[in-house]
Amino acid sequence: MAPYVRLTALPAVVVTLAALANSCGSTRSPPVVNPALASCVPADTVVLAGLNLDEIRAAPIYRSLPPNALATVQALHDASYLLIAYNARDLLLLARGRFREAPPGATLVSSELAVAGPPESIRAAIAQHRSGVTVSHRLLDLASGVAGGRQMWIVAQGGVTLPLTGNVANLNRILRLTDSVTLAAQIDSRIQVEATGVGRTSDAGRQLEESLRAILTFAAAGSGRKSEIAAMLNSVEIRRDGLTVHATLSSSPETAQKLIRELSRQ
Repeated sequence: MAPYVRLTALPAVVVTLAALANSCGSTRSPPVVNPALASCVPADTVVLAGLNLDEIRAAPIYRSLPPNALATVQALHDASYLLIAYNARDLLLLARGRFREAPPGATLVSSELAVAGPPESIRAAIAQHRSGVTVSHRLLDLASGVAGGRQMWIVAQGGVTLPLTGNVANLNRILRLTDSVTLAAQIDSRIQVEATGVGRTSDAGRQLEESLRAILTFAAAGSGRKSEIAAMLNSVEIRRDGLTVHATLSSSPETAQKLIRELSRQ
């Protein structure tokens, strides 16, 4: 397992992985975060993502992953589920599976749990796991509300600034206005993505809605001749309920793949 994944690539990696799961039919992710994985999540985590690796590998277009994402998944050949935790400094990868040996760059906590990341983060995660006490964490609570029945999910603390570049850096505009953000993808014949942002104030909720609409409008306009991408971005449904802004998207896996390839180049 690579010791870390570049944060700038994380949105593209996560959404691409969701796009690749379209052939998995009615198979569903665990209803909540696995307790062994949850026991290793650091208390200072500001972004947490979950991926069902078993379903990703079953997808016929698995080999279409961007090189950095494909290399990470291939290195985790004995893992069935992956959590990615980010604390505004480092990424920590937590993998559950049946391990005969530690994946490259990782440390085995047990035969079913491996951890990769900076050495100090690994030591802290192992110590926390072995204490037998799972840290009470708001992001884990949020994840429990969106992880059930979804092949991919992300939860993030609002008010943080992430080291993102290109068009993906627009996500920071969203985070600055929110108390929290959640995103989950359910894969059948199409990809159904649901995202929710909770504004810090009523005015922030209004700005959040306006900012999201503006980001999507500019992204669609900037897609040039790629009419499928523009149509997908223009089809995003946005509604606001007080402080909370909801966005939903339905897309074919092929169109989502085209969008991710564009993001990966930035």
